[in-house]
Amino acid sequence: MSVVSTSFFESQYNPNTMIGPTDPLRPTIFHEDWWLDAATDGRIRFVEVADGNRVVGRLPYLMNSRYGLTGSNMPMLTHFLGPGIDDGRGSEVNRYIKRQSITRELIRKLPNLSSFRQKMHRGVTDALSFQAEGYEVAVQFTFEIPACDEKKLWAAMRDKTRNVIRRASETTLIADSMDADAFFHLLETNIASRQREANIDVGICRNIASKALELGRGRVWSAHDANGLPKAAIFCVWDAHSCYYLMSTRRSDSGNGAIPLLIWHAIKWASARGLLFDFDGVASPGAILLFSGFGGSTAPRYIASKITTTYKLLRKIRRLQPDIVNAFN
Repeated sequence: MSVVSTSFFESQYNPNTMIGPTDPLRPTIFHEDWWLDAATDGRIRFVEVADGNRVVGRLPYLMNSRYGLTGSNMPMLTHFLGPGIDDGRGSEVNRYIKRQSITRELIRKLPNLSSFRQKMHRGVTDALSFQAEGYEVAVQFTFEIPACDEKKLWAAMRDKTRNVIRRASETTLIADSMDADAFFHLLETNIASRQREANIDVGICRNIASKALELGRGRVWSAHDANGLPKAAIFCVWDAHSCYYLMSTRRSDSGNGAIPLLIWHAIKWASARGLLFDFDGVASPGAILLFSGFGGSTAPRYIASKITTTYKLLRKIRRLQPDIVNAFN
């Protein structure tokens, strides 16, 4: 039997009044000031472009130092960034040209960096401006599931995925009230049980999750065994347009159905509120198999990067002789 708890927040939630219309300069939750502040310990910086007294372009970036050189990469747990642009009104052609112009001006305002890498949000439909400024462009795909009727969502899934969810629901209790501390305790316990080390800064991720839950912009769905002990959990956040599947963890004995069952509950929750469900990037064959089973469609996310010759050389030296590079730090 599957039991889903309904919190007070869920019964009161209204995405339009809670979040409001999308700010073009902050097109995703990852662009919002509170998120960037939590994800960078207040070290986030911005370049901006103004049209008169009105800001029409904004690009966040995080400065860091590696090999004794200054670079910029994505902040912790921040899966999408890229420019936020207010292209005003007018024909699509004129707005497109304006977006290209603003983006190029933002890029030129960035400080002199030895390395730069950002993955663009879904509103960036090409990366031609970055290419024009000498950046390399790659693409990563994500799966998206648009909001629709629950029956249609269920019917669109792969048979095997539906069967896995059915079987898991027979022995799993589902709750949606786990807090950030409990989620990360479960995550760290699961990592330790596999004799591995976390590849994230758990402290920063916990701060982000705590803030998202406090603001009503995130939720943890957890799966429990018959004794009420948590065996798996997922963490999602949302903005006015999309709900993002950010993190998951599970006990080694939880079975292969706990995570799909939790994702299914998150998809239903998002769809009921008119939100697109974004799997937030696909980086492994296992993820492709899992995510495609839910019947979504693929969508590109462009990655813009630039690396100086010196940075490339030091990175190559580090692979061969780490102690030499340490002398630069």
